[in-house]
Amino acid sequence: MRRCLILTVMLIAAQLTGLHAQTTFDAPDTVCIRQPISLKPVDMSASSYYWSFCSGYLMNKPTGDFLGYTFGINNAADIEIGRNSDGKYYGFFINRTSPEFIRLDYGNSLANIPTTTSLGNLGGTIAADANSLFLMQDGVGNFVMFVVGGASVGNSSLSRLDFGKSLSNKPNCVNMGNLGGLLDGPRGFFAAQEGPYWFGFAANALNGKLIRFDFGTNISNTPNVVDLGNPSASMVDPSDMAATKDIAGNWHVFVTNFVSNFVSHISFGSSLASIPTGTILPLATPLSNPSSIILAKDCGMDYAFISNVSKNSIVRIAFSDLALPTYTDASLDLIPGLKNSVAMSHIIREKDNLYSYVVNADGSLGKIQFDNCTSSTVRASTFKIPPTYSYDNPGRYNVFLSTNEGMPNASMECHLIDALPIPSITIVDDTLVCQGDTATLYGIAFGTDTLRWAPNYNITETETDVDALFTRVAPDYSRPYHFIAIYPNGCIVDSPIMVNVSKVQADAGVDRSIGDGSTTVMGGPMTTEGATYRYEWTPANFLSDPLAPNPTSTPLYDISYTLKVTSQVLGCVDYDTVEVKVTCSSGKLNIPNAFTPEDHTNNNDYFGIANRLTIVQLNYFRIFDRWGQEVFSTTDVSAKWNGQFEGIDCPYGVYVWQVDGFCGSGGRISETGNVTLIR
Repeated sequence: MRRCLILTVMLIAAQLTGLHAQTTFDAPDTVCIRQPISLKPVDMSASSYYWSFCSGYLMNKPTGDFLGYTFGINNAADIEIGRNSDGKYYGFFINRTSPEFIRLDYGNSLANIPTTTSLGNLGGTIAADANSLFLMQDGVGNFVMFVVGGASVGNSSLSRLDFGKSLSNKPNCVNMGNLGGLLDGPRGFFAAQEGPYWFGFAANALNGKLIRFDFGTNISNTPNVVDLGNPSASMVDPSDMAATKDIAGNWHVFVTNFVSNFVSHISFGSSLASIPTGTILPLATPLSNPSSIILAKDCGMDYAFISNVSKNSIVRIAFSDLALPTYTDASLDLIPGLKNSVAMSHIIREKDNLYSYVVNADGSLGKIQFDNCTSSTVRASTFKIPPTYSYDNPGRYNVFLSTNEGMPNASMECHLIDALPIPSITIVDDTLVCQGDTATLYGIAFGTDTLRWAPNYNITETETDVDALFTRVAPDYSRPYHFIAIYPNGCIVDSPIMVNVSKVQADAGVDRSIGDGSTTVMGGPMTTEGATYRYEWTPANFLSDPLAPNPTSTPLYDISYTLKVTSQVLGCVDYDTVEVKVTCSSGKLNIPNAFTPEDHTNNNDYFGIANRLTIVQLNYFRIFDRWGQEVFSTTDVSAKWNGQFEGIDCPYGVYVWQVDGFCGSGGRISETGNVTLIR
């Protein structure tokens, strides 16, 4: 009641064919999780690239969806899915109770819920009790579907539906009848081209015979029919068949047997024109009324999927060698969407996902999906050279590259990558050092080919043995160092260690000169500031606050200050020094040129030295009248003249003053000037 998956002509862009030995890109077989992976195509001139790093993979257990009863399924025994030349997807099934050809329109994605279009009974030409559909393209790009059906020799037949260039067309149907009377409840059908010749095959459910259709050089010809008998008596009540070709070019056909619950393996050798031999394929997984079988290739491996009507499950057979054959089988149970499923469509890849659709005995439609994984840091790329990526979790991942999509030279190839858990590695924790200090780093890993530290930046020394690597580093700034362990299986572990450098910086400011008695702000802009840092100026002389980052200073003499900045978190320390020179020379005194001893409103009643703190030793301060008579003299820098001589007010006029002494910096002051006494 099913068809097979043909590998030579059948919708190559839409289904899992041509996934052969990898030639278009290089990839590692084994990596560790979080190991960077860089891929590059061999062909750099393709018109388009699609990379998938976490593609759906047939060895994973599929998910399923129950799509419901709204699609007009009425005792349908098969379903077929195809991708049109415009990229749209279509599905087809035939209702047997009331013969009706139904088309499912998916649009541009199989993830969509399809709409249903009834194409009627095609003029009554559809094979009665239609059991198997087979959709293909002929040698010039036309879509053709073959249908076999019948419950007896009397109503068994082969029909051909011609769609032309598009699956959206309503097909013309030709019923070729029971050619030679050899069809007896045919189940399963496939066709293939071998050289210039076309062959088709069906298996009779009622007499267990294999029937060959010879179409000659044109698939549209009415074929000659050949009875191949029951190869090695390997078939009993066959329900479906599927075919594939191994890497050596030999043909293999697999047939499900409904009541007897086994799978037949029919071998043709290198030519479909040969007389085949058959064996029963022993499976570890019991079958339960197997109703359909599909074959698929994925990343260099062949797979068979068998639907069990009575168990609501799928049995997967993974072939590592078709010729022997060598394989493993497993039951995929509890998949939503399976309800006594009678048929599965072939598996179609749409970018990262793999889909198959099932028709169930109760008239419902189900979808089976092999989802893409979520463990790659980059899911897909359309760049010629894709970005570097890695896998987060251990597992086997399917990477594929599709080039020139939609063109005659389209290519799709894949590679399996095993991502392994990171082996046990011991490394030093992230490290914090003071600038200029060294840190000791070490890593220990067993069973490696190579151990190394990278980069080779300020690495002062390295010690190594078979399983450990020690090194000392003195970075100028915070940066990671990588402990890299390379294992014989190709796994590369790159473990970064962050060496943080505490950059404590003291900036006491630029050296400076200030006038005697002046004030300056200490410190420069490069000092590290923050609540976790401590500041200390030494000596503390003349400073407003020796524990502040920017105190003020009013020095009386030349002085050298040192700023110490300490990180209170790590204890890192830095020092800086500044020289402050105090200038003191003649012409620097602040002495008024007039005063009013009798005017008590302007605070100008006395005459004296205003910047007296500059002078630390006053030899004399003298004042003379216009005739040279001394009217005031003192050695006290704070003393001032009140405008009197011997208790008598001196007259209005100009007086001469003289100052001689030393300032705090040791400089000599000797100045003369005039002052006007105003009354």
